[in-house]
Amino acid sequence: MQFTKIPANTFKKLQINAGIVADGFTPNTATYGNIIGATSGGLTFNPNPEYEDFGEDVDNVPANTWQLKRIKSYNPQLSGTFVTITAVLAAALSGAGGFASGDTTHFVPNHVLVAADFKDIWFIGDYSAINENGSGKTAGFVAIHLKHAMNTTGFQLTTKKDGKGNFPFEYHGHYDLDNPDEVPFEIYVAEGSATLASLTVTSAAGTAVGDSKITVSGYSLGTGERYVYKTAAGTAPSVEYGDDVSTWTVFDSGDDITPGVSDTKITVAVMDAFSRAVGAGDATITKKTN
Repeated sequence: MQFTKIPANTFKKLQINAGIVADGFTPNTATYGNIIGATSGGLTFNPNPEYEDFGEDVDNVPANTWQLKRIKSYNPQLSGTFVTITAVLAAALSGAGGFASGDTTHFVPNHVLVAADFKDIWFIGDYSAINENGSGKTAGFVAIHLKHAMNTTGFQLTTKKDGKGNFPFEYHGHYDLDNPDEVPFEIYVAEGSATLASLTVTSAAGTAVGDSKITVSGYSLGTGERYVYKTAAGTAPSVEYGDDVSTWTVFDSGDDITPGVSDTKITVAVMDAFSRAVGAGDATITKKTN
């Protein structure tokens, strides 16, 4: 069917799992601060833009023209339910107030909001085929930064028989009078990146005419990993970290292969348990001629 299809790179473009709510995040390194609490039921973000039609009261102008539409403001909201609680989190969810003198287990609400009641909040969720940092990898992510955020519903608790206590929250970002044109949220969507492990590939004449013996060194296969290869004429096949190499040919280092008559280049990749490339190297093919 012509239109019953999905993009070939769909797996690399998925936001997966529920994500976390944290008190800080550094997009350049994909590192986060403290996770505020464990959640249940997923998280929901809504920018809540408020639009205004500047032409609605102008004679001879149709309603809802794009040229005269404006955004008045945003009221960004991140909502969900915490299932863990600490005294500090209970205080943050309560909003205005403070701990009783000398007692960090006793929070006393009041009517006065202060600057410290508004804190930046981050949602960070896994994105793309690379979802972890380390070993030359930077995790992909979808991140939403709520500026000057506060839980506007106050401290709430719902309990149930034989179940966990639930602590619903609804953080809202707020504008800043010192910078009124700055929208109180921002969004990051970054695909993960990684460096392919480098393989040393050697080609020598094989046993039969036309065959080549392929040896791989400089890498130790991990659990579930296999070597795979692909040959071509003129230019070695290209591969990037995370590419699907399930259609490449599986072999063991030291095996003879039979490349195509006109093939002069080979690329060997390390295929992980999910059929993704995690290492690669190439060589010029040497064949047995007689």
